[in-house]
Amino acid sequence: MVSYLFSVTPLKDLTLDERMEILVATITYDILALKILDKDETLETANKRTLALPELARKPFAIGSTSHLSLWKRCLNSSLVPVSFIGTYEHCKRQSSYDFPTVLYDAAKFGNAEFLTILISSYPDIIWIADNQNRSLFHIAVLNQQESVFNLIYETAKVKEIILTYVDDKNENILHLAGYLAPSSRLNIVSGAALQMQQELLWFKETVKIGPPSYLNMKSSGLTPGDLFTKKHKNLRREGEKWMKDTANYCMIVATLITTVVFATAFTVPGLTFDAKFATEMTLRKYSIYITQHFISLAKDRHVRAEE
Repeated sequence: MVSYLFSVTPLKDLTLDERMEILVATITYDILALKILDKDETLETANKRTLALPELARKPFAIGSTSHLSLWKRCLNSSLVPVSFIGTYEHCKRQSSYDFPTVLYDAAKFGNAEFLTILISSYPDIIWIADNQNRSLFHIAVLNQQESVFNLIYETAKVKEIILTYVDDKNENILHLAGYLAPSSRLNIVSGAALQMQQELLWFKETVKIGPPSYLNMKSSGLTPGDLFTKKHKNLRREGEKWMKDTANYCMIVATLITTVVFATAFTVPGLTFDAKFATEMTLRKYSIYITQHFISLAKDRHVRAEE
């Protein structure tokens, strides 16, 4: 339906604002954006192209397709990103203290390392700026558990040594931020509370490895990073323990049933003919298959309810 409407819509008859709104919407929903640029090249140099910048910041290339990559190349080659960003960046430089541009915050929050790579290559100084809580891009990436942005900044050795020392307005260092529970979009990458807890613990430990050792004992509101991690993950830990117990119970039930079937097949009833023996074996096999399928069904049902 959308493709049909696009094919019969005369873009040239629409105002620039209307065409730009359509472009932003198609970027948001990953549809037809590249075709719109092909059909209306004036959008690449329009003064209102800054409207598309926030949407591009929220769209990491990794989640797109080949057409998404083409859209990125088209926008970057037309200077859509660097040129439209310069106004915001220059404004920030004139302030007594940097105001963290929303577009940068969104890129770090949503893990758009490609977007940040382009901006940092054009404006290296943006890597030093911090938001109104004194959090850098690196801190925001850690808080939102975005590995791609984390790795991008971490690879710059000289930069990381300084940025890692930033402490926000709550006196929380980068290890404190790693102690917060991940956003649901990142937490739900894996299913099951126990596996999610394991993922959270691994992220915290990896951040501890790169942070200043003294920061592990630094307190914010009376809590060290380890204390904060324990506090923020209290409910998830309980859910994980319950999930493990329930899973163990289901495994015990199916193990008992399978053992019963195997034990029964180890004996031959005296006096049975070949056909009778064969029928008995087939019955036991069917029973075993039924029990296995029943267990799988129970496990799936439990898993779905746990996610809800």
